[in-house]
Amino acid sequence: MKFTGNFVSFQFDMKKYEQILHEQLSEDIAHAATLWLEAVLTEIPVWSGASWATFTQLAREIGSNLAINPVAVNRISFGQRHGDGALITDRKKHEYYFEYSTDLRWLVHNEYNTPNSDPNVWGRLKKPGPYFFQEVGQKVFAKVANEIYLPSPWKALKIIKHRI
Repeated sequence: MKFTGNFVSFQFDMKKYEQILHEQLSEDIAHAATLWLEAVLTEIPVWSGASWATFTQLAREIGSNLAINPVAVNRISFGQRHGDGALITDRKKHEYYFEYSTDLRWLVHNEYNTPNSDPNVWGRLKKPGPYFFQEVGQKVFAKVANEIYLPSPWKALKIIKHRI
């Protein structure tokens, strides 16, 4: 006697899952960077625009429009020269992060000190430091990172039908 039937098996498609993972993590880190940027900028006043302008490169990398409206002499281009930022989404190395750095001396000073301590040098800001924007950004990033989940592996399963 001969019996025939159908058998269904599954095969995990690693390349497909890596593509799904890359797309999701790229989107997640860009979202985290956007929320981080919004949070840190609320801690830094816009005066000449230089401090905010140090974030311009990172804003471009994440596709965010950084509108800077200085209330004093415009120093946006000066700030842009003193800031750097990047969004890293390296699929091969499995690295997903963003970075920001600045050597704008008064932003660095005001991060930990009050600028109004020397009115001859710093002038009078309506929102004096210390800003502690890094601390605020760290809290926002940690909150966002805790809400990120890996994509379901079920999306990368192939159904294979066998006739036996």
